[in-house]
Amino acid sequence: MPRVMKIIRRTSSLYAAALLLVLSLFFASHAIARPVVVATVPALGQIAQAIGGVDIDVKIITSIGHDPNVFSPRPGHARMLINADLIFAAGFGLESSWLPSLIKLSGNQKILPGSDGYLSGGDAIEAIGVPLGMSSHQMSQWSPDKNPHWWLDPEMGIKVAKTLSVRLSEVDTVNAQRYKLRFREFEQAINEALPRWRDYMKIHTGAVITYHNTYVYFMDSMQIELAGFIEPRSGIEPSTRYMESLLTVIKERNVKLIWVEPYNNRAIAKRLADEAGIKMMVLPDAVEGIGTQGYVGMFDKMVERIARWSQ
Repeated sequence: MPRVMKIIRRTSSLYAAALLLVLSLFFASHAIARPVVVATVPALGQIAQAIGGVDIDVKIITSIGHDPNVFSPRPGHARMLINADLIFAAGFGLESSWLPSLIKLSGNQKILPGSDGYLSGGDAIEAIGVPLGMSSHQMSQWSPDKNPHWWLDPEMGIKVAKTLSVRLSEVDTVNAQRYKLRFREFEQAINEALPRWRDYMKIHTGAVITYHNTYVYFMDSMQIELAGFIEPRSGIEPSTRYMESLLTVIKERNVKLIWVEPYNNRAIAKRLADEAGIKMMVLPDAVEGIGTQGYVGMFDKMVERIARWSQ
């Protein structure tokens, strides 16, 4: 009988130890669980990484060099959202053709638009519109459509990053001060680089024609004159007559550069540049890199490329 009691006590001790181990692992895993932030485009992912640092887990839906307007999601993208604590979107219609369906497929109620788990540019900034056309009269009139490419204005990036730091502080109160500190570091890095970027642009650009309206925020921030778009309307390729009118604009406004996105029709832009005897360059809307370094690096690469091609 004493031997049986010893076995029972020993078995109970083993079960108790095992239970303590399981509980300790459970609570430890919850203690180190980081908020999951899913960004819709790469540059937003970099902003999230800059503010969240090691305290969050960042996932990015789209890839560098791909047009987020016409993204074709797969089931795996919906799975990215299942455990998300926060969706970080550009907003202003950029993801409207695919993000709502992904959220619905994920079944994650925390990240529905209008909830605390959904953050877009519209929560922090007022978007600019898009000029109606190329003439002086049309360029001063803006369509009611909102331009979603705000991250290409570094000061807009600061405004949205500030709102993101507040939202993250609400999601993860334990690390609130760390998010605020990283925001200040992000803001400082951009403010230190801005004068250099603007000085380069004053030297190396005059009026510029772009393929799409992607770079309007960047041009506004760098005080670059917009001469017009190769697209007569968003997503519409130009007719021969429209291309001829662009040649007139190039001559009248002494345009030296045409900018085109990595995912738009370079052949059309190159043909116009060749006919006008000017330069065409491909500019990014995101580059490889993590956090502040990646986001600031995007502007560095844009400025460097423009300066090199303008010589």
